[in-house]
Amino acid sequence: MKVGTLHIAFAMTGALLVGGLSLAQQIPEVIVEAPHVEKTTQTGPMGRPMTALSIVYKVSYADLNIATHSGAVELEKRIRDTATKACAQLAKLYPETSEGPTPCVEGAIKNGMAQLNKAVAAAEKAAKNKG
Repeated sequence: MKVGTLHIAFAMTGALLVGGLSLAQQIPEVIVEAPHVEKTTQTGPMGRPMTALSIVYKVSYADLNIATHSGAVELEKRIRDTATKACAQLAKLYPETSEGPTPCVEGAIKNGMAQLNKAVAAAEKAAKNKG
C-alpha cells in the first residue's frame, strides 16, 4: 500500500475568533487527512502503479474551549464528521482504487485524534497556568 503526497486542501471555516487572539498566532485547527490507499492489484497506464492521492480538510476549533470536556467532545465530533466527508469524496473521485470507506475513515480519524489529544493537553496546561 502506498499513500500519496499530493493533497487537495479544503478549509472548513465559520469559526468565531476568541478575543485576545493575535494575528501572529497560529490558527487553532486540526488537519484531517483522508488517505487514499491503492489496492495492491490496481495498476495504471503501462502497468505502473497509479499515484495515490489524499484529501486534506482543516477543522477549526477557534470557537471552542478545548480545555473543557464539552469543547473537546465537539472537536472530536467535527473530526469524525470531516473524516467521513473526506473519504466519501475520495471514493466518489476515485472509485476504482478505493479500498472502501472503513479503512479510510479510521485512518483519517486516527491522525486527527492524535492532533486533538496534543491540542487538548496544551489547552489544559495553558488553562492551569492562567488559574
